[in-house]
Amino acid sequence: MQKTLIHCIVSTIAFAYFRTATATEKVDISKVITKADAEVVLGVPVEEAKGRNKENPDGFYDSEWSYYAVKGDKALVFDLVFGGKDAPLHLAATMFSALPAGGGKSTKVEGLGEKAIFYHDKTSLEMMNILKGDALLTIGIHGMPAEAALEQEKSLAKKILAKM
Repeated sequence: MQKTLIHCIVSTIAFAYFRTATATEKVDISKVITKADAEVVLGVPVEEAKGRNKENPDGFYDSEWSYYAVKGDKALVFDLVFGGKDAPLHLAATMFSALPAGGGKSTKVEGLGEKAIFYHDKTSLEMMNILKGDALLTIGIHGMPAEAALEQEKSLAKKILAKM
């Protein structure tokens, strides 16, 4: 009985340590990718960032920000999600596995996070989804050819991932 209790306590401590040690750093996307960065990426003047950072008491975190062109339809959108301590253990991985929505075709992108994909979204965004630890990062660009968007999104992803 005592060995079982000790084993249970040690397992609980190890799980809590592992979960904390593997947690990814939460970042404010609008502080990492500035208005000036967005203007360089899109090649046009953009409005101030629109969005929010939301953190629940259980640790769920969502940094969702967008930059829209002052004129025209170009846009740069971001969403960074962390599941929090009460979320299922592999929430980000589960969310990633469901992308692209509707089961569309995606291209694997090497060298970013644990896994990354790129695809054209039904809303006409060129999208990239990156899984890193317990976080899911989504970057979308509207109004740019796919090849150019892919290169820009890779660059933006590297900048954000470096802060995590």
